[in-house]
Amino acid sequence: MQLRIGLFVLLLAVTVAGTATVAATPASGQLDGVAQQTGVNADDVRITISLAENGTAEWELAFRRILETDEEEAAFESLQADIADDPASYTNPFAERIRRTVATAENTTDREMAAENFSVDTETQSLGREYGIVTYRFTWENFAATNDDELRAGDAIDGFFLDDQTRLRVQWPDGYTADSVTPAADETPDNAVVWDGDSTDFVTGEPRIVVAESGSGLTPGMLIGVIIVILLAGVGGWFYQRPPSPADSPSPAAAANEADDEPDATPADQPGDDAETTAATADDEPDPELLSNEEQVLRLLDDYGGRMKQKQVIEELGWTDAKTSKVVSGLREDGEIDSFRIGRENVLTFPDERLVDDDDGETDE
Repeated sequence: MQLRIGLFVLLLAVTVAGTATVAATPASGQLDGVAQQTGVNADDVRITISLAENGTAEWELAFRRILETDEEEAAFESLQADIADDPASYTNPFAERIRRTVATAENTTDREMAAENFSVDTETQSLGREYGIVTYRFTWENFAATNDDELRAGDAIDGFFLDDQTRLRVQWPDGYTADSVTPAADETPDNAVVWDGDSTDFVTGEPRIVVAESGSGLTPGMLIGVIIVILLAGVGGWFYQRPPSPADSPSPAAAANEADDEPDATPADQPGDDAETTAATADDEPDPELLSNEEQVLRLLDDYGGRMKQKQVIEELGWTDAKTSKVVSGLREDGEIDSFRIGRENVLTFPDERLVDDDDGETDE
C-alpha cells in the first residue's frame, strides 16, 4: 500500500482578513488530499530527513511563504505570536496525525516504530525576498532499516507524494557513502540526495536509498570483482606451474635442430664444474648465527688464510675488545690458535702457520 502524504501534514495559510492559521491534511494512511484552505497556501515546502546510524531519522518540514505586502507580513507576525504563546495547540494535532502515519508505516514495514520530540518554531528570512517560515520537527525511530554497516531507507514512505512546490532532501551521517538511490536524484550534494516535486513522481517501491559505512566492508560489486581477480590468479598460477603436455614439448627432431642452431657456449657464458662446486659449497656453509663465538673466530681466521690481526676480528664480527680478547684467550689455551705480537699488533694464526726464528727469537712467518 502506498503511503501518499502530499504536503505531508501541514500547509501554511494566510487569510484575507489578516489572521493566520495552520491547516492539516486528513489523518489516514492515504494522505492524498489537503484540507480545504480559506487563504493562500505556502509557496513551497522543504522536507529534510536526517538519518542516524541506528536507523532513527530527524524530520524537519519547513513551510515557506513569500511576504510581499505589509498585510502578509502582519499576518505572519500574528501567526508567530500565536505559536509562541501556545505551541501545543499546533504541535498536538500535528503529532496525532504523524503518529497515525507512523503506525501505518510500522504495519507496512514490520518494524517497530515511534514518533517523538515534536516541536514548532517560526522565523523570517531574507533570501532575495522576504520569507515567513514555519518549521515542524520530530524524531521517527527505526525509520530506516539497519543491516550490519548499512542503512536502507524509503520503505516507510513508499509512494511518497511530492507536489510541484515540495522538495525532499534525505541526508546520512559522515563516513557513509551511497550504494544505490532510486529514482535518480535531482541533486546529489555531499552525504545527501534531493528530489524536486516538479520533476519527480515516486511510484511503488520508491524512494529507496541504501548507504554503507565507508571502508566497513565489500559492497556486492566489490565482492564480485575480488572473486574474479582470485579466479584469474588461480588459473594463471595453474598454467604457470603445470608440467608441459606432450603437445607443448618439441619433438626430438625439432629439439635437435634447435640445439644445432644454438651458438656454442663459452666458459664465460656457461658455469663450469668449479662454479657448480663453489655453489654447492656455499649451500653447505652453516648460517653464521648458528656458530659459536669460537667457531666464528676459527672460520674467520680460515677465510684470512690462517693469519690475521686481532683487531680485524673486532672489525669483522663487531665485538668489543674485551669479548674478542676473552674468546681468543680461550682458543689459545685449547691449542686451537696461536698468537704473537708484531710491534703493537696482536696477530692470530693457526699453530702450524707460525714459524720461529731460533737465531734471534723473533717470530716470523
